[in-house]
Amino acid sequence: MNKRDSINSINEDEKGGLNAYSLAGIGIGGIIGAGLFLGSSMAIRQAGPSVILAFLFGGLIMSQVLGAMTSISINRPVQGSFRVYTEELLGKFSGFVLGWIVFVSGILSLGSEAIAIGVFLKYFMPSIAPSVFAIVALIIVIGINRLGTKYFGYIESIMAVIKIAIIAIFIFLGVFVIIKSGFLVRQNPFSNFHSFFANNISGFLQSMLIVVFTYNGISAIAMATSEVRKPATEIPRATIIVTLGIIILYVISMLVIVSTIEIESFNTNISPFIQSLNKMGYGWASTLINGVIVVAIFSVMIGTYYGCVQILVSLAGAGEAPRFIGKSTLKGFYKYSWLATGSIAVIVVLLGFAIGTKLFNYLVSSSSYFTFLNWSINLVTYIIWLKNRKEYEMHNSPLIKGRTGAIITIVVIIILTVISLGVRDFRVGFYVALIITVIISVFYRFINVKRMF
Repeated sequence: MNKRDSINSINEDEKGGLNAYSLAGIGIGGIIGAGLFLGSSMAIRQAGPSVILAFLFGGLIMSQVLGAMTSISINRPVQGSFRVYTEELLGKFSGFVLGWIVFVSGILSLGSEAIAIGVFLKYFMPSIAPSVFAIVALIIVIGINRLGTKYFGYIESIMAVIKIAIIAIFIFLGVFVIIKSGFLVRQNPFSNFHSFFANNISGFLQSMLIVVFTYNGISAIAMATSEVRKPATEIPRATIIVTLGIIILYVISMLVIVSTIEIESFNTNISPFIQSLNKMGYGWASTLINGVIVVAIFSVMIGTYYGCVQILVSLAGAGEAPRFIGKSTLKGFYKYSWLATGSIAVIVVLLGFAIGTKLFNYLVSSSSYFTFLNWSINLVTYIIWLKNRKEYEMHNSPLIKGRTGAIITIVVIIILTVISLGVRDFRVGFYVALIITVIISVFYRFINVKRMF
């Protein structure tokens, strides 16, 4: 069988456990989380009503990166996906750095989401410490990931439906109130340039770092592509569902929020969805929203944990992590990678409570810069693949606009990175990300000698 026939055989293989809708569920589950329901308040405060445009712009950037990631996956469905492709096309050092950056970023995200879920659950049971909720939530996430890809996909799809449903209800209530009573803010946010760009163009651009963070869960969908049956048809369909669905939900949600709350009255410690519902007179929905936020965070944690396990297995297979971590059971379960990810995540959560919120937030904010670096490397990998791909690698994602789209997206990411450094707290996160990246890069020298046993 030649390579072209081999690719076609892979594309028709039925052994994979995921179809387009399961993969889309993993994607939506990995993206919609605390970043939207809570973190978006910071972006709204910085950008004002122009946050609508920021989320649309962020969605376009995300679509190009997701298209680049999955274009190669359609033709070369392998475990570890984009890390493997980066190593093949840019060299072992690049694959090593990307893999460990994605893993570290995922672990930090797991820690922050677990701590956030502890805070939200305390709303229902104030007598119990948030740290207890955080650890219990993490243990549940670890258990769900033990069930296997098939059940994992089902669970993520169910959670995705719950999140989409609550956002749809929020949008319905908001649109109903706006049609009935008009804007609930003093000034029409779309009446002029200053009302729309409340903090000028600089505020809009600086909000993009936070906005991009709300989209950073796309790695989960990329890591799951190796489990998809009929990649040539199912992967493009899933990515289109995810991209259109996420952008529409995000943009219309922001439209409702900025039409119902005065920007200067925003409380960044409370979900903007709850603040908006309270302003609309639906205070009873606060408990419901808090419950959905918990579901959303669980969903993101499940997807992030899955991605961490997959990337660790890929690193072990390349000799860039202890090789025993990549061993699987007879049923294909990667027990050691699963255990290692869980153990490290628990330690990070405990560390988060020990060192305090401020310092831990700096660690977490570095994840946004890891996302920028990860996305840039993936786009460069895609450009190199376009130049060197084989004649049988004919499939391409409909999302990305080829080499031109990838180059423009890289330039935009660089510009946004530079602009974000104008915010002091963002600079601290950048320095943390830079230090971690340097440590990983130096560590490569030792790995290269030992090859991890």
